[in-house]
Amino acid sequence: MAKHSWIFLLGLSLLSACSGTRYYSAHSTHTALIPVTDTTAQVASSRTGGALATYLKPYQDSLGRSMNQVLVTSARRLKKGGPESELGNLLTDLFLEEGQKRYGAPIDVAQMNNGGIRADVPEGNVTLSNVYEIMPFDNDLVVLTLSGETMRQFIEYTAARQDAESGMKLVVDKETRKPLEVWIQGKPFDPQKTYRILVSDYVATGGDSASFLKNCLKSEPLNYLMRDAIRNYFTQKGQSHQILNPQLDGRVVLQ
Repeated sequence: MAKHSWIFLLGLSLLSACSGTRYYSAHSTHTALIPVTDTTAQVASSRTGGALATYLKPYQDSLGRSMNQVLVTSARRLKKGGPESELGNLLTDLFLEEGQKRYGAPIDVAQMNNGGIRADVPEGNVTLSNVYEIMPFDNDLVVLTLSGETMRQFIEYTAARQDAESGMKLVVDKETRKPLEVWIQGKPFDPQKTYRILVSDYVATGGDSASFLKNCLKSEPLNYLMRDAIRNYFTQKGQSHQILNPQLDGRVVLQ
């Protein structure tokens, strides 16, 4: 009898558990494609798109105000190029200045590959939006300590590519693009010394055919975006009522 009672109770509990199970079934759904274009007109014209546009508008307005903020004024349009350019001089000079402040010690040379400079500095007002156009990538500044031999390779690399640099003066053979004379911080290059250079994390890790930099003695990321360095420098100049007016100073001479 006890055995049959146990079976009855087990069956009752299972029945009770099954009766508590809820089943769900899908109801009809409706989908629609919302075209994505370079304007918001088509999206805003739909009920869903209009609601989305209304929701996003405060953020869009806030971003617009931030990106259109004038940081500094430029005396003229500044373009990149080789063997030396006003924009290349401006950027590498400011990287060297900002980098040394962040690093807390002297850095001999700053270098910027011309391919990483994606836009000119316009004449007149320069906005945060312009900074993002010039430097759209999230590249960090990195300090590398190089032996004399690796520094020699770096000098030849920079001269051959006609990349922007600050801290060196180069006389380069215009036919072979080989460096004929090299001064670093006003002193002749010494292959027995070690040097500190400042480059992007992309170049520091061997990008842009700079694999030889993997042989550096030390690599020290500054955790400082190149774009932030530009923005901070431009902001400081604007707040002190200075205009951007870089000059060609003969740091690279073809001979």
